[in-house]
Amino acid sequence: MSKKKLALRAVLVVGTMLSGVVPGAAWAADTAATVGEVVVTAQKRSENVKDVPIAITAVSGDTLNQAQIVNFHDLTRVVPSFNSNQLGDSRAAGMNLRGVSSVQGNPGRHSSLGLFIDGVFMARTGMGSSQDFLDIERVEVLRGPQGTLFGMNTAAGLIHIITRKPDLESFGGSGEVVFGDYDTLEARARITGPLVQGKLGFSLAASGSSRNGFTYNSTTQRDVDTEKKMSVRGKLMYRADDFEAVLSADYAKETSECCAAVIYKLLPGANLGGRPIAPIAPAGLAYSRTTIQSGVNTNPNKGGGVSAELNWYLGDFTLTSLTAVRSWQLTPVNDADALPYQYLDGFVIHQEHRQVSQELRIASPADKKLTYVAGLFFYDRLSTDFENIRLGADAPAALKIPGTDAATITDARVKDRTYAIFGHLDYNWTDKFTTSVGARYTREPQEATFTQTSNNRVYANLGTTHQSREDSEFSWKLDARYRWSPQVTTYASVARGFKPGGFEITRRSNMANFQFEPETNMNYELGLKSTLFEQRMSLNVAAFYTVYSDFQTLAFDGVAYTTRNADEFVTQGVEIEAEARPMQGLSLSAAASWIDARFTDFKIGLCKPGFVGVCDLSGQRLNGSAQFYFNGAVSYRHPISAALDGTVRLDYGYKSDIYISQNLDPNTHKGGYGVLNGRIGVESADGLVVELFARNLLDKKYMNFMYGAPFSTGVYVGYVGAPRVIGVRASKQF
Repeated sequence: MSKKKLALRAVLVVGTMLSGVVPGAAWAADTAATVGEVVVTAQKRSENVKDVPIAITAVSGDTLNQAQIVNFHDLTRVVPSFNSNQLGDSRAAGMNLRGVSSVQGNPGRHSSLGLFIDGVFMARTGMGSSQDFLDIERVEVLRGPQGTLFGMNTAAGLIHIITRKPDLESFGGSGEVVFGDYDTLEARARITGPLVQGKLGFSLAASGSSRNGFTYNSTTQRDVDTEKKMSVRGKLMYRADDFEAVLSADYAKETSECCAAVIYKLLPGANLGGRPIAPIAPAGLAYSRTTIQSGVNTNPNKGGGVSAELNWYLGDFTLTSLTAVRSWQLTPVNDADALPYQYLDGFVIHQEHRQVSQELRIASPADKKLTYVAGLFFYDRLSTDFENIRLGADAPAALKIPGTDAATITDARVKDRTYAIFGHLDYNWTDKFTTSVGARYTREPQEATFTQTSNNRVYANLGTTHQSREDSEFSWKLDARYRWSPQVTTYASVARGFKPGGFEITRRSNMANFQFEPETNMNYELGLKSTLFEQRMSLNVAAFYTVYSDFQTLAFDGVAYTTRNADEFVTQGVEIEAEARPMQGLSLSAAASWIDARFTDFKIGLCKPGFVGVCDLSGQRLNGSAQFYFNGAVSYRHPISAALDGTVRLDYGYKSDIYISQNLDPNTHKGGYGVLNGRIGVESADGLVVELFARNLLDKKYMNFMYGAPFSTGVYVGYVGAPRVIGVRASKQF
């Protein structure tokens, strides 16, 4: 049997695993709980998730709390086909969905995966992924192109974080505090209630976290990779008979010292400018959690915004206006050479991003044969990027221009606007059969001004260039769904996605390929959504086949990151999600996926070390794409007294091997690994919870990212995953 068939069979069997976990009689027990219905807004109106013809994972705030998913990157523990990591400072937050990766260190590059908070698109992934979760109602992860209703930068899918609205009827809130290893301290609190009963309410939430470093710097003799964050969000909500308004403001700040690169691998003769590395490398390399960098790595960033969502209820129609203004600033400093020499220490980057967006849409009544959503969208972004990388005292004199500071400075500005009109129409032919069509026209003009001055011989002195481009695209979606019963729905869809082109704003040898072209895709999908055993189990399955044209692929050539358009790339796979409540107090969940992501036509790819020019990567795996994902969790609650319940939970996540580098350099091959988390505690009838937890319970050692150290030979460095952290959490609902 082929590996592909074996893998597919392994994935398909997950869907039936849960039904056999406990005896069949347990499913019929009177005391058994049920899998609750989930309401989502994936199609810009409230709908039961079973009726939405999209592969979607909806994670409730309660589930986030139970699993202690406290930040964006933790979503990998509950979402199939999804991975997220911070690959250095917050600019370099990386997401991967269905094999497609997006990293936005360059402000001229767009993301293939959209990130939204309360309907507002985030211009940069780090604007949302750098924040801890705060006052979350639910998170919706939509897989496949979502451009019809959500616009550009959703060619591969999107993550939508929906925060809680204020309570207009009664006061309530919650608070929690966490203590753990590495002097971990986390605190979160929320309060909400009416200012005018039934008319006007407020909510206020805040969080803060800090811990000592996960890594020891043997050169400077201190702990590094610390964390220090805070965030706050406030909301006001007004409701009348035919009008509702929600005003929201948030702010977040981080002053972490992160992230130090550690040596991952040394090849024979590894050196930096002729200096051998092996004698000074720490024993155990990466997994000793020791860095030998001579410089610092900091990740200061801050930002926030305000938004206003206004809803007018005009009979059975709803008119919605969503206005938002946001900004984000960051000034990371890092030691780019990752070694104990003053070679590339003090590499400074300063970015600022400001955006304004406005959406206006109308939704028809939901209980008619013909329903629709239509609207207009405007978006304006201004990003600036200043970078100063200087050759230090230990760099070869031959690379420096005498009498100068040997620095290369880039100064860039990107102006980006979007104008769009969209519509989505459903027609209910019968109570069971519905077809849909959606379309969106997008026009996106962009301008970039880029200046590079260089006082070294590594990069060129290029002066200033000003370039512009304009992309426009018609994206669309067709789908049909059939409700075999109230518990079982199947669907089929085809959709076209779009991602604009951009500018390669980074240190350069020349101005060739300063721009890159837009990418498009066609996604074909079949899906099943069901609840079984009298709503005690849910089972969702999706199979997809997606063809990308002019796919924007990112590569690091040892000096700089470059974007190239691959003529064609295909990703295909199967995803399964299952959840069960077989008996009172017992909850089971599992999600698995098999993905095959490969270049089918890419003749200008990056070559492996030792080869020059470009290489044909057609038929090769896409870097960053794991073939197998698995997430599973089991939790159990049982009374231990009249006033206390005991609780226990284990969750496990596994990702198969990947290649970090586009050229599939075997030295950047990351093996598959799994991480187990656990917690045990008690909960009182009045909402007090005290529990002991362990993150990475088995202290699994793994790498998040690896790359060839700049200007080195045979030196590979990277970022090691978080170690085991044990602690205590106490929380109270009121």
